[in-house]
Amino acid sequence: MTQDFSFLNRRLDAAKAELNQVLEKASQDLIRFKRNNQPTEQERQAMQQAALRGELGDDMRELARKIDRGEDSWDAVFEGRSPNVDLLRGHLNRMAEQHREAIRESIQEDDDFDPMNPPPLV
Repeated sequence: MTQDFSFLNRRLDAAKAELNQVLEKASQDLIRFKRNNQPTEQERQAMQQAALRGELGDDMRELARKIDRGEDSWDAVFEGRSPNVDLLRGHLNRMAEQHREAIRESIQEDDDFDPMNPPPLV
């Protein structure tokens, strides 16, 4: 006795099509987010100079020197592709610690912030 699985196949095909649409939209949203949130060349240069002067800590100075020597790039660091991303992470952790109270207050004052229901990336 042969069962007709065409109904299940149609449902599976529809689910795969919907998944592909969601993945495509997510990919486009990510591209748009990255494009809209890139630091300007002027901002990169200012950060590079501050890092080289040691204003951002020893780890950022080391990272800026590597970038100056062509061993790394800010793009690779910001995108997490750099083997030196930990040097940036230390700076970000220090900044978060330094501004912890202001961050906490901003979150508390933001009526739209819901960590359990983040807004879509548009």
